[in-house]
Amino acid sequence: MDSGEFQKLADAARKAVGAGPLDYCLGGAGDESTLRRNTGMLDRYAFVPRMLGAPVTPDLTVRVTGGTLSAPVLVSPMGLQSLYHPGGEVETARAAASLGLGHCLSTFSSMDAADVAAQAGDGLRWRQIYILRDHGLTHALVQEAEDHGYTALVCTVDVPTVGRRNRDRANGFDRFALAPPAIVKSPAFRKLSAEVPGSPQEVLDSVFPHPECTWDDVARLVSSTRLPVLVKGVLHPQDARLAVAAGASGVIVSNHGGRQLGRSISSIEALPGVRAELDDDIPVYVDSGIRGGEHAAVALALGARAVLVGRPVLLALAAEGHDGAVRVLREIVDELRLTMRLVGATTPDRLRQAALVSG
Repeated sequence: MDSGEFQKLADAARKAVGAGPLDYCLGGAGDESTLRRNTGMLDRYAFVPRMLGAPVTPDLTVRVTGGTLSAPVLVSPMGLQSLYHPGGEVETARAAASLGLGHCLSTFSSMDAADVAAQAGDGLRWRQIYILRDHGLTHALVQEAEDHGYTALVCTVDVPTVGRRNRDRANGFDRFALAPPAIVKSPAFRKLSAEVPGSPQEVLDSVFPHPECTWDDVARLVSSTRLPVLVKGVLHPQDARLAVAAGASGVIVSNHGGRQLGRSISSIEALPGVRAELDDDIPVYVDSGIRGGEHAAVALALGARAVLVGRPVLLALAAEGHDGAVRVLREIVDELRLTMRLVGATTPDRLRQAALVSG
């Protein structure tokens, strides 16, 4: 998906859902330098293809944490998707499952994890969680994932506090007031609400973010579940090492889509260093800024096991519903397959052998 196609999708989504939700999706932190850097640095990479080799029919199948995908693509965890379509996360999960791709459900999803599992088919599902200040509520999220067939937990660690989102401030946009997350209806949250005075928003504010969270908390999370845990939000190689030392099965290189630190290294810049820091059998994934299959190919060439894609899917859901989400995901996979054919890579892993330049 080139920048023109992305803008057309954003324009259509704006007409469908309005400025507030659209800017909440598109916006970044501060002056949005990180947001621009994510895609800009991906655009600087180019393959140097070899010619007249044997014909290539790529096999995109890949083993990821918790299962196998038809292609190395998952939908990123994005909260409050009912802002963009009544079916919310059920529709993006169904779209991914229909293509054999993966889906990661946010802690602050609009739809209950059990409902997504029941309605989204047999696709591979990860559950993103934050380590909250209330251990009972965190444990309830873990238990829910275990009970409903999620195959991995994704522990996001890059929100010690929420970044400054200037578009939301300008719009006076209160996401939780417009679309309360499903977590507020859970028994664990109702129990907490009986102990903590205030509105549901005030109760949420009492447990998230958790600025005192440490690697010891990650280790306790790992020991509390039978599911593999991926740590998301890693940019520094040493943090990747600490995540694995805490028991993580892998890491997701991410800067939260440019929504936290206004001036951060891009995910694609961080990926090679993180990949080099860890043993080859430890999977490294990446998100933030990926717009299409060519970007995905670059990430795979730099060592990612798979990529997570966010905004293009959510914009398509807003503009065109379930069919739009399917269309965009299919186009990403098709573009990745074509890139692999042109580069001469038979599998996603073989992209690491391709010549790649940055300038």
